[in-house]
Amino acid sequence: MLTLGIDLGTTKTAAVLFDAGSPDAAQALSAEHRAALPSAPGHAEQDVSAICSSVLHLLRQFPPDRLARVDAIGLTGQMHSVLLCRGDEVSPLVTWQDRRASAAGHLDEFRRRSGRPLSDGFGAVTLAELAQNGELIHWERAATLPGWVAARLTGDPGSAASDPTFAASWGIFSPETGGWDTEAANALGIPGHMLPRILPSGSEAGRTHGVPGIPDGVPVMVPIGDNQASVLGTARDLDRELFLTLGTGAQLSFVLTPQQAAGIKLPPAAELRPFLDGKLLAVAAPLCGGKAWAWLGDTVNGFLRALGLPPLPEKQLLDSLDAMALQSDAASNLQVAPHFLGERHAPGEFGSIRGITLDNFTLPNLAAALAAGIVRGLAETFPSELYRGRTCVAGSGNAVRLCRSIQREIERQFSLPLEIRSVREEAALGAAKLAAQRR
Repeated sequence: MLTLGIDLGTTKTAAVLFDAGSPDAAQALSAEHRAALPSAPGHAEQDVSAICSSVLHLLRQFPPDRLARVDAIGLTGQMHSVLLCRGDEVSPLVTWQDRRASAAGHLDEFRRRSGRPLSDGFGAVTLAELAQNGELIHWERAATLPGWVAARLTGDPGSAASDPTFAASWGIFSPETGGWDTEAANALGIPGHMLPRILPSGSEAGRTHGVPGIPDGVPVMVPIGDNQASVLGTARDLDRELFLTLGTGAQLSFVLTPQQAAGIKLPPAAELRPFLDGKLLAVAAPLCGGKAWAWLGDTVNGFLRALGLPPLPEKQLLDSLDAMALQSDAASNLQVAPHFLGERHAPGEFGSIRGITLDNFTLPNLAAALAAGIVRGLAETFPSELYRGRTCVAGSGNAVRLCRSIQREIERQFSLPLEIRSVREEAALGAAKLAAQRR
């Protein structure tokens, strides 16, 4: 069976052709979609048509004979985000990086009205802010980006659906009922008819109609969140591994049964997310992961420009910083907290550097402290006893693959071996695997 997985990420799109009979021979393609739109301070929006064009560009690169043999399509993509549609008209995508509710001073009010621990960038927060400003009147429905694309693949863009993984990311999903928390939606001024229908994860959303290169009638699965899809794409043993991904943001995830989850008191920086087959994911997801490492390179080049010196090529610079970190003074006592984008649970918490003396603020020490801080923001979120019985940290994302100082910190702080999985485009692969399983 040949399945197609599509990932609609924050900065790029990815597509994977997966053959269940030859799982190690998956063909993966990706491209930056460059969909970011100029927007007001605190706003984060993307051009939906640019993202769709990027997907079509990727599909045209697959061998036509293989694409014509696709038996099912799975989708995933950036969670929390929301778009609005009316007929064929679609709004910009408001992404998880949006901060307009906090900028307007409304986030605490939305939390109070809904009785839920909402955060900036959650779909429900975006919709509540739009409702407050009278901006929902023009639109008929709200949708996730992958849900809307899935509906477009079936030729019926008005039928966009969500699964529990995406619905939970909007902040007003009720695990008890498996549906939307209508009381919270009403309290936020969100009309119930605008919310997408919720279907089980891995169920069929419809069948293809008019998709270039793919036959009509191919099942299109309801999209699953990119966190859950990445775990599926990476896992060898779902119940015994820790899953750590460093992309733009960062995610530490591990699978729990409801019974295991019942005994956990989660800190504010963590959450339980729906997974598959009644299980849950315990997740820590700082907003700045690999982006924090890139920040250091950007900052060094910024200093060079300010001195009238030419900047260094990005890869060369980041590799040099990594090498410096490995040779740093282990007793420097320098500490970096890389909350450079704030955090969902604490929007006003930003990055800091502590322990600076006259002697220790060197570039190698700073790089090493940053690598340690990136991993610490994940490892210290949960009590260490929750990691007992886990056999390894399954690492993915370019910051894990390419940065040896981060690799060192993962093994040191988790006291577990790091296994860097060789799979490419984990989320798209996970969506393709789920489509194969449920097909």
